[in-house]
Amino acid sequence: MLIVNGLVCWPTNLAADSGAAPPTAKTIAPNQGIVKANRVNIRSRPSTAAEVLGQLNRGDVVDIHSRTNVTEAGQSRDWLQISLPASARAFVASRFVSDGRITADDVMVRCGPGTNYRDIGRVQKNESVTVVGQQGDWTQIRPTLTCRGWVAADLVDVPPPAVAASEPPVATEIVLPPAPQPLPPAPPVVDVQIIPTDPDVRTQQVVKVGILGATAEGPTGYELLTEERMRLQHRRSYVEAPEVNLERYVGKWVRIVGTEIWRRGDRYPVIKADQIDIVW
Repeated sequence: MLIVNGLVCWPTNLAADSGAAPPTAKTIAPNQGIVKANRVNIRSRPSTAAEVLGQLNRGDVVDIHSRTNVTEAGQSRDWLQISLPASARAFVASRFVSDGRITADDVMVRCGPGTNYRDIGRVQKNESVTVVGQQGDWTQIRPTLTCRGWVAADLVDVPPPAVAASEPPVATEIVLPPAPQPLPPAPPVVDVQIIPTDPDVRTQQVVKVGILGATAEGPTGYELLTEERMRLQHRRSYVEAPEVNLERYVGKWVRIVGTEIWRRGDRYPVIKADQIDIVW
């Protein structure tokens, strides 16, 4: 790693021996990273179960917007939210595109040609888009600047923050002070406690499997249940998904990927589902 004019540089190739020409360096900004493997999947959500939008290869530079930690199958893993490359899959409903411009406000960009694919960004009225192709009632476009995807953080080299060079000390004249005077008493120490924004709510990304049921109880009308054993069946959580017709999943084994919200005092959490799949 090299630091040039405050920017971090990473070598793009290494000399075979000490007599070879020095390696070239790729300069990246503090909010960027370099992919360190080939065929790295870009996904629509921070999960190995989410749709694949495209792939990256060793040496590709990505713009990083955020980092999150997700636990799947008992294993914790960091994910990076990145801007999408031009080769990534992005679709909008064809009725909202005319002559390369968007004709409505807040149009959702999805990772596939259908409403069952996850959203990866939004475009606004009169925004210009590059049309790539057509699939039925959907138009494939080049990802816009607001489109985002996720990659596993362990497959991307993220440089540490650059440390500013220290300035040389300034020479000062030493002047002896007059005889010391008694100091006034110190003020009392005040104990400052930092209070979380909302300590009564716990959120986390989850992947859960169970049977989806309808219920008249709870805040959502739907619940995730365990398998029935000895005529007993237990509720695991409530489920909500405003963009999905949950009724067609009732009574079926499903895998749910989403955000679990558990409020203090509630007996069960609520899962805001990002993706629902029938597993068997």
